[in-house]
Amino acid sequence: MAGLLTNSERTEKVRQVAERNQQALARFADLYHCRHGEDSSHASLHWQKAIKTGFPQFRHEDWRYTPLDKLLNRQYSSKTWELTVAQCEQLAISMDCWRVVMVDGCFSPLLSSCEFGPYQLSLLDNKSGLPAPIQGEIFLHLTESLAQQPLVITLKAGQVAEKPLYLLNITSGHCSEALNSSHYRYHIAVGTNASASVIEHFVSIDGQQPHMTGGRLTAEVGDNAHFTHIKLGVENSASYHLAHNDIVMGRDAQVKSTSFLLGSGLGRHNTSIKLNGEGANLLLNSLLLPQGKEVADTRTYLEHNKGHCESRQLHKTIVMDQSKAVFNGMIKVAPHALKTDGQMTNNNLLLGKQAEVDTKPQLEIYADDVKCSHGATVGRIDEEQLFYLQSRGISRRDAEHMMVCAFAAELTESIEDEFLKTVVMKHIKHRLARVER
Repeated sequence: MAGLLTNSERTEKVRQVAERNQQALARFADLYHCRHGEDSSHASLHWQKAIKTGFPQFRHEDWRYTPLDKLLNRQYSSKTWELTVAQCEQLAISMDCWRVVMVDGCFSPLLSSCEFGPYQLSLLDNKSGLPAPIQGEIFLHLTESLAQQPLVITLKAGQVAEKPLYLLNITSGHCSEALNSSHYRYHIAVGTNASASVIEHFVSIDGQQPHMTGGRLTAEVGDNAHFTHIKLGVENSASYHLAHNDIVMGRDAQVKSTSFLLGSGLGRHNTSIKLNGEGANLLLNSLLLPQGKEVADTRTYLEHNKGHCESRQLHKTIVMDQSKAVFNGMIKVAPHALKTDGQMTNNNLLLGKQAEVDTKPQLEIYADDVKCSHGATVGRIDEEQLFYLQSRGISRRDAEHMMVCAFAAELTESIEDEFLKTVVMKHIKHRLARVER
């Protein structure tokens, strides 16, 4: 049958992928042993896990839709760009906030705010540890082991932050064969009855030079605490972005996390959450807009470990040109998590004739008396709706943009900060303006 490999061809392919993986891991080993600063027990532990895990083998199920050849066949470097204040201001969102700036994974006091209000910030020392991952994976272990300056952020019990904490992550590319590899690690502890708002922003210094970004954010949200999180990824189309966010929620905690992934040539974003206290409430959303030949992969893993919790997920993709979007979501309900109410929805809009979507929502329920559902849709712009708008004197292109913006509005309208909402919409419209039909 056409397209199937013979036994000998498969054996050779397995050998080639294994050799590629071994060589890539050896090059990352050079980065690990040359990392700045004193090695920590935390970094060492994750490096050993990275070695044990290795890169995915040929036709690994979790990676079958995420191409790694170009990334793993590169040489790697770890350089830090000297960024000026003026350059930083051009890349930053000008909003009322406490700003933390990391350039190529290194904290920049010069570019950051002088003080951070109720938040306490400290760099991880060489002996302290961070929470174990909810789900381990090779690129997670690489970021944990290669992050040069992990940052611990604490909001004490009862504190209410009046302004958001803005985490600006700026990565540089260089005119060389080596791919600059930068890793960002944050841990946020939100105390009991506290309220925090955090914005993650990932940008490229240059619009064309390739680079690799590893992002890792963990959050522990205490009992009756509120945590609002927004991620905005707008790196260039030559970049690789591999991120892992973990959130652990206490009793009656409320979390709202929304990701707008609007850039990078290959992006894979993982969010893993544990609802570990009764009465916890979660909203988890994302919007992806791959274009050209980009690949945007988003994955969620959610554990309902206590009863009387509610979760709502809405993940949307607008897939343009010859790009590809991947969604893989899992809701797992523990045996004793009675009265669980969980919903997961993935809606996909195809704008390109060669655009592709692969979606896989899943449920694992081990308890009775629960209410859980999942669903996925894939479709194109409705021609009848287009005709209606055109009959009102609107050009086809403008009508398409109106319908696409309406598709995204369910997520963009949920942004409470009006200025941030304007910034996100600007990025969305900028990408739509360059779409090829």
